[in-house]
Amino acid sequence: MLPRILLTFFLMLSIGLSAPLLAENERPADRHHATILMYHHVSRSTPPSTSVSPERFIEHLDLLERDGFKIWPLDQVMDHLLNGQPLPDRVAVLTFDDAYASVYEKAMPIMQARELPFTIFVNAEPIERRHPLYMSWAQLREAQEIGGLIANHTLTHPHMHRRPEGETDAEWETRIRHEIEENQRLIETHTGPAPKYLAYPYGEYDPALEALVESMGYLAFGQQSGAASRYTRWTAIPRWAANGIYSNPDTLRTKLHALPFPIVSENPVSSVLDGTDRRPGLVLTLEPGDYSLRTLTCYGPGSRVLPISTRTLDNGQLEITVDTNHNLNTGRPRYNCTARHQSENRFFWFSRQWLMPREDGTWYEG
Repeated sequence: MLPRILLTFFLMLSIGLSAPLLAENERPADRHHATILMYHHVSRSTPPSTSVSPERFIEHLDLLERDGFKIWPLDQVMDHLLNGQPLPDRVAVLTFDDAYASVYEKAMPIMQARELPFTIFVNAEPIERRHPLYMSWAQLREAQEIGGLIANHTLTHPHMHRRPEGETDAEWETRIRHEIEENQRLIETHTGPAPKYLAYPYGEYDPALEALVESMGYLAFGQQSGAASRYTRWTAIPRWAANGIYSNPDTLRTKLHALPFPIVSENPVSSVLDGTDRRPGLVLTLEPGDYSLRTLTCYGPGSRVLPISTRTLDNGQLEITVDTNHNLNTGRPRYNCTARHQSENRFFWFSRQWLMPREDGTWYEG
């Protein structure tokens, strides 16, 4: 049977109740992290899985304000993290992937009225084609004028780690470089200088892609959940999805206040599976910290509790092994690990997003 504290958190995730949060007189746990939120559409008429209604988006902004969060520009947060400068305990960033027209029509007026900064990750190909679902370059320049940062989301929004049959390593690298460099060129041609920030389409990446992106001088953002921190790989920066099934303000509130585990290594490094190993294991190595080891729990798809084992290494670090006795489905399943802070009413949080092809090795759509 689960300990009472774990059962409470498990039920919280299932029914949408928020965990008790940091009281005003409690000491912040870590001043080297920030919460980066990810949105796509802001509309009631677009695909529900990637959408949040304007009314729900306002609820999120009200929640951030009520809980004392400061909304910072993405470049300010990254400068602090890269340089080891402390941040306020409650800092959040608003990001939008794909530059959909609904961001211009619905989200931007709301953010402008509140004088909030934001980032739009742009894939330029549909903008060049003047696709009606996407913002125009003129609208993106308007976004800049009210505090928007324009950044790279590749030219055509491909699955970047995938390689068509017969494509060599050199051909793959040439193709991916073009996706990034041509998109950056178009962004800078139409909107001026832009930071070398890349949001991976679908949040998908592998070690070869990370190495290429790093060699090109980019910081890169995924879609795995968690706080960005000094323990983050700069080619795998986490963001919290805040649209679709993740838009509930109650559960989102718990995530907003979540802390990063002090993870120094992950094994395997790659999240890409071959389709035959449907039960991947994961080994995490953590520095000592304020997480409560007795409350450590890892969850698989469907909030299924996963078997874990721990051991303390000779150097004082903690090794956590996460297993599963159930096959993962094709797609992008996740393992989420959480633990309570030892003295504060908030959770540490880590997420691994796997990329699982079909059993024959072919890839899923979308």
